[in-house]
Formats: sequence, C-alpha cells, structure tokens
Amino acid sequence: MKTYHNTHTTLIISIFTIAILSSCNKDEVDNTQPIITIDEPMENDTLYIGSDAHFECDFSDDTELSSYKIEIHNDFDEHSHVKSISIEEDSVAFSYQNSWSFDEGLKNTHIHHHEIVIPETIGGVRTAQGNYHFGIYCTDIAGNESHQFIDVILVNGEDPHEED
Repeated sequence: MKTYHNTHTTLIISIFTIAILSSCNKDEVDNTQPIITIDEPMENDTLYIGSDAHFECDFSDDTELSSYKIEIHNDFDEHSHVKSISIEEDSVAFSYQNSWSFDEGLKNTHIHHHEIVIPETIGGVRTAQGNYHFGIYCTDIAGNESHQFIDVILVNGEDPHEED
C-alpha cells in the first residue's frame, strides 16, 4: 500500500510541476503593430510626372521588422480632402506597388530612396495628372501589419527641387 501511495503522490507532483514549468516557458505572443513615421512625401505634396518620387520614412517594431510595401493608386473619385485636378482625355492613371524586406533582426530603421519613378507615358498613353493615394505598409516578423495613406497630387512639369 505504501508503494502505491508514494507512486501516486510522485505522479501528481510531477504533473503539477510539468504544468507549472510549461506555463512559465510559453513565448509571449507579439500583437504589437510596427510604427510608421513618414517624412516624405508629405500630405498633399506634388509629385512630378517624368520624375522620381522622394521617399523617406522611419520604421520601428518592438520585436523585429519584416518588410515594407509602397502602393500608389489614383483617387479620381475625389474621396479625399485635396482639390482635384481635372483628368485629361487620352491619359491613363498611374499605379505602383513594390515591397522590400528588412535585414534580419532589425527593430528600427530609416529608409530613404528615389526608386519610384512616375513615367511620362504608360503603354504609350500619357500618365494622368490628379489626386493619388500614396500608401505605406509595414509588417513585423509576427505578421502584424500597419499602414498609412497620404494624399499626393501628380502633375506634369519638372520638379523644381531636382538637381541638374
């Protein structure tokens, strides 16, 4: 009888110990979205057709950044607060989408590039001037995503800030 009681007690203590240790070792779940701080372009900035768009942004996360994406699409239905430039006939709306991965283990970074070129023509047709949305998405290693959209205006002409 004594052996049965000791085995039974040992078994119960072992189960409780395993339960307590396994609950203490559980990894915390990352539910925190990354943070996006946009420097350029700014809300209501003018981007010039035939030029590159200056993009500057800070990304941060509490654990690790994974990737970011930029998406530009038209806002010709005028659901923004920016006065619309009339759409010319024989022109086509510009759209852009590209994504980049961050270096492994990165929690904070500053991105600055001129990789987005707004072409003068798309398929042989002039790029449409007007209101566009410039969207920035950021995803962390756990799959949490945040995004921000700003309104920009695409116009014909030369960028007065470009260097010769």
